[in-house]
Amino acid sequence: MRRLFITFTVFLMASLAIQTQAQKVTEAELGSIRAAYSAAKERVDLNAHAVEQNVPRSDMEIVSHYVIPGCGPTEEVIRYYFTLGEDPVLGTPMYNVYFITRSYNVAARKFYQEFLFDGLECNLLFFYQRNDALEGGTDETRYYYGNSGIHKSIKGTADLDEVFATRLATELTNAFSLLMNRDY
Repeated sequence: MRRLFITFTVFLMASLAIQTQAQKVTEAELGSIRAAYSAAKERVDLNAHAVEQNVPRSDMEIVSHYVIPGCGPTEEVIRYYFTLGEDPVLGTPMYNVYFITRSYNVAARKFYQEFLFDGLECNLLFFYQRNDALEGGTDETRYYYGNSGIHKSIKGTADLDEVFATRLATELTNAFSLLMNRDY
């Protein structure tokens, strides 16, 4: 019985050590995500000046006005930045979102979010949120999504956890796909 208990304890400790190791994004992954973010921001900036350069833009903006009960009028602005690619299965043209920004207000508090994707697979690489803090000042949340896990950087209070940020990213990309990649 004692041998079984010791074996179980050693197995449990090893399992926890492996889980703890597997949950951290490596420095190489962080560097890669930061490089992808810089490249995406450059593409967004080039897209903003596309008309001046006489090239087509590749973005979409959705502006919504609605009332949140108990909070009042809200304006939400979602901007999608995308590239034109090809569906790997069908070989048909397909738009691939690489960056989304979202800004909105809840009562007097303002929120701003960014979502960075890897492109073709539309996997979330990075989430950023900046918002007015309840006590004054600003809260900032960053989640880096790597193959090894998630790296969190939180200044103040995080209004969104990494799971909800992933779910929100999925909902936004699904909405994009419904609007831009539908068959006629």
